Amino acid sequence: MLTGLSSNGMILGISLVFTVIAFVLIFMAIREALADQKLIKARLDRSWSDQDTGTILRGNKAFENFANHLTLPGEEEISKIRAQLARAGYYGSSSVKTYYAIRLLAIVVPQMIFMIGMAYYAQALEPMQAGMISIGLIAFGAFAPVLFVRWRESARTQKNRNGFPDMMDLLVACIEAGLGMNASLIRVADEIGHRYPALKINLDLLNMELRAGRERNVGMMNFANRVNLEEAKALAVMIRQSEEMGSSLGGSLRTFSDEMRNKRQMRAEEKAMALPAKMTVPLIIFIFPAIMAILLTPAGLRLAEGLAL
Repeated sequence: MLTGLSSNGMILGISLVFTVIAFVLIFMAIREALADQKLIKARLDRSWSDQDTGTILRGNKAFENFANHLTLPGEEEISKIRAQLARAGYYGSSSVKTYYAIRLLAIVVPQMIFMIGMAYYAQALEPMQAGMISIGLIAFGAFAPVLFVRWRESARTQKNRNGFPDMMDLLVACIEAGLGMNASLIRVADEIGHRYPALKINLDLLNMELRAGRERNVGMMNFANRVNLEEAKALAVMIRQSEEMGSSLGGSLRTFSDEMRNKRQMRAEEKAMALPAKMTVPLIIFIFPAIMAILLTPAGLRLAEGLAL
């Protein structure tokens, strides 16, 4: 018993040491980021000085500065993460910082809770079990936020794919009714919002970009990147080519809309044709044994009665 307590105490101590090391490394990284930020500010203010490179936060905005200078990856990686979060439905300006903060908390908080639990239930777990639980919590904290964002991204992409043909039909109807392209996009966003809210949000963002003065082809390409659809990218290219060549936008959109409708019908037919093959395994595992039991049970009972006589 004493051996088990000492082993659990040793595991608890090792976990505590690693947690302290993690917090120290985080503090050092934040301190380095603050130092770099202050160096950049000193260069911009033309007041380079060795005394101005300290990293101690002063004043009433200490917590605000702490939040604004959290260490993050490089600009390219941040752009990729921001685009992925946008495709998953997170458009806030602080979404990247929040994402990395959640990833950090997902690793540290379960370990802290587990350490507190170990202090009360040290006798209930073997050292090997405690170590496996700790490793499992670390793996969960490391991968759960990433997998959740990917799942959200995949789910929203599928919703956008389902609603894109309907969006195209409404857009064609508005264009052929005499509305301009920008007015048609606003009208489509209003009409499609109840059934496909994810598309409405992205269309609203597109309309805000156009009202702010961004070029239409650039805004359409940003819209395509947010909805994560190849069809939307093809639409952006088609609209740009129609404007450059002076061709009829309504006719081009009508052809494109028919093509999108045919693609959705082909996807539905493909899923329907794949259904018999997918049903084969459940039929063999669940239905076939039940049918065999129903057919063979009466014969088995009669055979047993005959042998008993």
